[in-house]
Amino acid sequence: MNIVLVFVLYFAGFALIHSILATDYIKNKVRITMGEGFRFYRLVYSFLSVLTFAPAFYIWIRYAASTPLVYSIPQWLFPVIVLIRLAGAGLFVYAVFQTGLLDFVGIKPKNVNVLITKGAYALVRHPLYTGGIMVLAAKMEMTLLDITAVLLVSVYLIAGAFIEEGRLLRLFGKEYEKYSDEVSMFIPVKYAAKMLSGKR
Repeated sequence: MNIVLVFVLYFAGFALIHSILATDYIKNKVRITMGEGFRFYRLVYSFLSVLTFAPAFYIWIRYAASTPLVYSIPQWLFPVIVLIRLAGAGLFVYAVFQTGLLDFVGIKPKNVNVLITKGAYALVRHPLYTGGIMVLAAKMEMTLLDITAVLLVSVYLIAGAFIEEGRLLRLFGKEYEKYSDEVSMFIPVKYAAKMLSGKR
């Protein structure tokens, strides 16, 4: 079987399981069933996410070089690629620590929902996704499997962000509406406009 198709199938399996477990319907069912034990749901969810993504990730890392080369960026642009990757990784890590590392993986979930609008979240509304996509997409060379993986992961993250927008709007209401008006979703266009106009 074509290795790119194998990756797509493994990724589709991960995406299906990950999406189902993230729905409010499943969360509410588990909350009713587990009661106090529901506080461990995020931890189990994170563990299952890693477990189900592992086969697709292995195929990607192991076989990417064996698929046809799609493009290669000139060596003189290497510093630019490094800067993009460092910026993406920095944004991602900053957002994780703002969220709370233990809360992020589900080890010590917060009891109160708080809308974070400062730091990385003042740049874009979804800094984790923006940072992750920057790191994945900034490569000197892209093979067919590389570009398939990056596109699938990026589309999945973007789709997830739009679904998350609805949840956050229901949770925070007008506070989130105001935040959405002031901060861009993925690309810090509104932040850059503020900087250029001298507004903070």
